[in-house]
Amino acid sequence: MIRYNNTSFIKTNSDRCRVCYTCVRECPAKAIRIVSGQADVIPERCISCGNCVQVCSQNAKQVVSSISQVEALLQEKGKVAACIAPSFPAEFAELETANLVAMVRALGFEYVTEVAYGADLVARQYKKLLDESSPDKRYIATSCPAIVSYIEKYHPELTASLAPIVSPMIAMARVLHKIHGDDLKIVFIGPCIAKKCEADGINVPNEVDAVLTFSELRQMFADKNMAVQDTHDDHFDPPHPSLGGLFALSGGMLQTAGIQEDLLTTTIVTTDGKSHFPNAITEFENGTLDARLLEVLACHGCIMGAGRQTDASVFDRRGRVSQYVRKCMET
Repeated sequence: MIRYNNTSFIKTNSDRCRVCYTCVRECPAKAIRIVSGQADVIPERCISCGNCVQVCSQNAKQVVSSISQVEALLQEKGKVAACIAPSFPAEFAELETANLVAMVRALGFEYVTEVAYGADLVARQYKKLLDESSPDKRYIATSCPAIVSYIEKYHPELTASLAPIVSPMIAMARVLHKIHGDDLKIVFIGPCIAKKCEADGINVPNEVDAVLTFSELRQMFADKNMAVQDTHDDHFDPPHPSLGGLFALSGGMLQTAGIQEDLLTTTIVTTDGKSHFPNAITEFENGTLDARLLEVLACHGCIMGAGRQTDASVFDRRGRVSQYVRKCMET
């Protein structure tokens, strides 16, 4: 059991909330209530998927910032590593990878690494799990923290079906601790608000010290007046990934692991998005969905995470991630 704390990293700016009920209607976890004329997030029900942040036209739903926490880490004596999520090519289309790495390092990070390496490790474990487990054993993938939180809160009977495999973020953190020591501080940077909850999880203490969204990273760049011309080309620190970057795309975990989604047998089923994942989980629980592995994401792939800032189309984002992975495989 993962066991996330009942902490919500989404708050309401009461000055902006006009009680249009959009967030109430759109919340897949029914975690928003009207209190004193304000749409208030209920922490014990919230899964931090960030859907309310995306649909609020008044910008009243806001993510609790971790910038001051990260700045404090960077000011300490010890070394701090930045672990950047595989979806970064979709977010920072205006930057070359070498420039992005240089800008992140210039913020004060000793190491700048790719979580995609952790994704490679996780993918191997999923392949091993399916190859070695009993054919009647059924699992739900655990790479999406919003889905894990949803199951723990609304389908606790299914917690035993959660795959006993950590997420790429945690896997990468453990690799870096093994390489650089337990004193290393680690900051995950990605498009997912729910990663803040995962890092705060009861069962993974001292793995990841803070989580920044891509929007927060952009804010840090802006606060430091950082621009591409002020940095030199740089490169990610090892270890380097293989196909793990595909985790940013819906179904990418399966391809990374070399697992085939068979439409004839429905042994493996993938789905994503707030309109689909609640039904998929319910049907998995009642046996209507007879799959050995259900890979389900709260967003339409991590490239659509609520902590992003880009407004590029989903197809453009997918293309940029795929192109980056291909380029890495060629070098």
